[in-house]
Amino acid sequence: MTETGRAGRWVRRPVPRPRARGRLVCFPCAGSGAMMYRSWQRLLPDDLELCLVQPPGREDRAGEPALTRASDVVDGMLPEVRGLLDLPTLFFGHSMGALLAHTLTLRLRAEGLPGPRHLFVSARPAPHLPHRGPARHLLGDRDLTEVLRALGGMPEEAFALPELMEMMLPLVRADFTLSETHRQPPGTRPLETPVTALGGLGDPFVPTDDLYAWREATDSRFAAHLFQGGHFYLNDALEHVVRIVLAEHESTALTHTGNPQ
Repeated sequence: MTETGRAGRWVRRPVPRPRARGRLVCFPCAGSGAMMYRSWQRLLPDDLELCLVQPPGREDRAGEPALTRASDVVDGMLPEVRGLLDLPTLFFGHSMGALLAHTLTLRLRAEGLPGPRHLFVSARPAPHLPHRGPARHLLGDRDLTEVLRALGGMPEEAFALPELMEMMLPLVRADFTLSETHRQPPGTRPLETPVTALGGLGDPFVPTDDLYAWREATDSRFAAHLFQGGHFYLNDALEHVVRIVLAEHESTALTHTGNPQ
């Protein structure tokens, strides 16, 4: 078992829960991997199993080339995701991870498989909106490094480590390519899945209106929560965000079991 837990190459379960009533599947942001959600485990109840998506190109899969199309990532993870669908699932994705979670939800619907009972999308514009702003994946290393500084997800001392940056920049560039060149197919029907959008009030990359536009991505319930902070507001608002997720877990688990207690 690795530090990111058991299961396959694509989906890790840090602490398997044989008596789980549901599963929380988390999708990483650009430049990150399954370990970005490692601190969530301590905040979850025993009846909710944490499952962490690990695309290639990062952490213990750093020796594999990163993928630059969301559809290719979904193709890779789908066989392992099928094994999670015997219980109700909740999907949570941050930034690029929100795109992956939404794309997987569409694929599950297309294949007639059970989708998530709830989709949580964090720090990501709605999927029907075109990419705005510069093409960050085309920037040179120096300018791309400044983008990472502006995002705020890395400690300043990391930028002084040449070996780390040499490893990080190709991954970030590949992930930005995936994130910025993705286009939702014309005519995509809204989901039947409830959607909750979350973001930071000071996020320079995701305007509030773009976050609220997720309401157009579903014909079911929609909610939005805004927090103090920027693109990585999640670092300071983690416990609040997890409480929002757990409220949906309780509702979903009760519906699944039919047990009012």
